[in-house]
Amino acid sequence: MGDTNNASYRNERRKFAMITYLITAVAMIVALLEWCLFHFVDPIHSFFTDYYWIGSIFVTIGLLLLVVFIFFEVLRFNKMINWLFALLIFEFVVLGMAPLITRQYRYQFLFSFLIWAIVLVIFILVGSFLPLDLTLDVVVLFVIAVISIICAMHFLMFYLVFNMPYSFIVVRIFIVISIWMFVMYHAQIINGGRFAEMRTKDYFLGALILFLDFLLMYLFSFQLAPKWSDACDKERMDYLIIFKNSTTNGYTASRTERMFDPIEDGTTDSYL
Repeated sequence: MGDTNNASYRNERRKFAMITYLITAVAMIVALLEWCLFHFVDPIHSFFTDYYWIGSIFVTIGLLLLVVFIFFEVLRFNKMINWLFALLIFEFVVLGMAPLITRQYRYQFLFSFLIWAIVLVIFILVGSFLPLDLTLDVVVLFVIAVISIICAMHFLMFYLVFNMPYSFIVVRIFIVISIWMFVMYHAQIINGGRFAEMRTKDYFLGALILFLDFLLMYLFSFQLAPKWSDACDKERMDYLIIFKNSTTNGYTASRTERMFDPIEDGTTDSYL
C-alpha cells in the first residue's frame, strides 16, 4: 500500500513539474514573440519609445495582481479564473518590458534572451539534483542572499558616487548570484520530494515565479542599452555590445529626422 502511495505521489509530482516547466517555456516563447513585435514594428516601437513611462504602470499593475494571486488562494485554484489571472499578470509584465526592449540594440536583446534562458535551465537542473535541501536549510539561502545584496549595494554606491570602473558589473554579479539561489530553491519546491513543496494544482504560480526569475536576470542586459537621455552614454564601451546596429535608436534620423544631441537636448552638465 505504501509503495502504491509513493508511486502515485511521484507520478503526481512529475506531472505537476512537467506542466509547470511547459507553461514556463510557452510563456517565454510568447514573451519573446511579443517583444520582437514591439521592437520591429515601427508604430509600436515609436509608441513605447515616446511613452516609455507607461511601462512602469504596466509592471506595477502586474506585480500588484501577482501579490493578490499569491495571497488569495481561491484565485489560484478556481479553474474558471486562475488561467485568466495568470495571463493578465504575464501580459502586464511583458508590456512593462516593452520600453526597454525598444531601446535595446536589435540583436542584443535576442542574444541576451537566449543566454539567460540557458542559464535559467542550467540552474533549474542544478537545483533539481542538488543534494542540499534548500527548502529545509533556508538559512543558507538567506545568508547568501543577504550577503550578496549588501555587497551589491556597496559597489552600487561606488558606481553612483565615484563612477568606479566595472563596479556595476560587480553589482550585477552579486545580485545574479542571489537570483540563482532562488531559482534552485524554486526548482526544488516545484519538483517536490523536499521539506517544502508547491501544491500540485499551483502550476500557474510556479510558471510565473520561474518566468520572473528569468526576467530578473534578463533585466541586467539592458544596462548595455543606449541611454538616449543620458549624456554619460558616451562612456559606454563598444566591446560590451556584441550585436550593435544603428537602426534601433529612437533618435536616429530614420525615426525622428535627427540624431540625439546631449548639448542641444540639455543633458550635458554645464560645469564640464
